[in-house]
This record gives sequence, structure tokens and C-alpha cells, in this order.
Amino acid sequence: MKKTSVLNSLRKTRHVNLALIGMSGAGKSYWSKKMEENGYRRYNCDEMIAERLGLKIGGKGSTTLKLAKWMGQPFSEGYIKAQKLYLELEEAVVENICDELEQSNEINAPVVVDTTGSFIYLQKKLLDRLKKFTKMVYLTLPEEKHEKLFENFINDPKPVIWESNFKPLKGESKQNTLRRCYKDLLSFRNERYRLLADYVLDYSFHHSAEREVDELLDLMKKNIKNKS
Repeated sequence: MKKTSVLNSLRKTRHVNLALIGMSGAGKSYWSKKMEENGYRRYNCDEMIAERLGLKIGGKGSTTLKLAKWMGQPFSEGYIKAQKLYLELEEAVVENICDELEQSNEINAPVVVDTTGSFIYLQKKLLDRLKKFTKMVYLTLPEEKHEKLFENFINDPKPVIWESNFKPLKGESKQNTLRRCYKDLLSFRNERYRLLADYVLDYSFHHSAEREVDELLDLMKKNIKNKS
């Protein structure tokens, strides 16, 4: 489907704007870039947070890698302070996105918001506000992929908000604590992503290289029709 066809297809649905939610590594950025290529206006929350941090982030590598190095692990010195600042900036970024969507009388291009994995920790009133302007699409990760996701997290770090989900046991190594608690974190978050989601994308769909934006839109339209 050509870009114009995708946009026409979107405008025929009741809900144009999308917010992609899920864990870091689920494929949100891949899909948001794919959507941008098809005419969406893209907001990447990690990039916007990094921009607000300014000179606090430097060096080579991706934005998420820079953020991960800046934040550190939950046992790192300064992590608690960095976690707090990150969430404050994330809240400001999402508020800014909502302000822009609210002030736009007519959006010429549909919007896709590439959220962070920690999106669920924002205040409920802010989550509800974004839900007014977008339909939230949850990119699922099956349990059998959790170990692979953890390995990716170790080898290609992402900024992770642990809150109360990092609980070391006496005599346990830092690596083993991370592995055990990461799985608990995934389970904790998955429940909350599902509660927020308007649409749930199965892993087999969103991790298929053959899938295109128009197929996602078709799924959404069918969902809308079934709920009507």
C-alpha cells in the first residue's frame, strides 16, 4: 500500500493517532519509524528526554545506550536520583506531546508516539490525557522470549526504571539478581500494558518482517467494527 493509501485508510478510521507501548526491545521504535515512512508524524520519547538532559549525555552510540549509561543499573551509585529525574522528564515530555495534540485544530498527518518502557509509571491523569488523543497499541512479548530480552538488555543496555521491582537476596550476585528481578519486572509491566492497551499486537505479527503498516491498520479497523 502506498503512503497516500495508508493515510486515506487512517482517515477512514475513527482514531488516527497511535501510541506504541511495551518493554524496551519489543519493537516500538522499529514500528514507529516504519509508520513515519508512511506519513506519520513521530514522537520518540527517549530522544526527547535525552534532548532535555542535554550535556548530561555524551559519547558515541544510540540514544537509548547513552541514556542507559547515564542512568546505570539499580545498584549503581546515583541510580535513584537518575531514575527520579528521568521520570520527571518523561512526564514533561508526554505533557508536551499532549499539549501539541490538544492545540492542533486539524492534524494533517496522523501521529505515532513511541513511548518508553516506563510509560506505565506516569500519573494516571496524564496517561488518561494521552488516551484522549491516541489509541494505545501494546506490542507483546511472550514468556519464552523473556530470557532473550534479558540477554539483549545486558549486551545492549536500555534505560530501565525498576521502582520496587529490584530486590536483592542475601548472598546473591548482582547479575543473578538482575536476571531474576528482570523477569518479575516483565510480568509486572505486562499486566499494566494490557490494562492501558486499546489494541494488543501479537508477537507473531509485530515481529514478522513481512508485516506492513496497512496490515496493522486493517487489524485496527476490524477491531473498531467489532466493538461498534
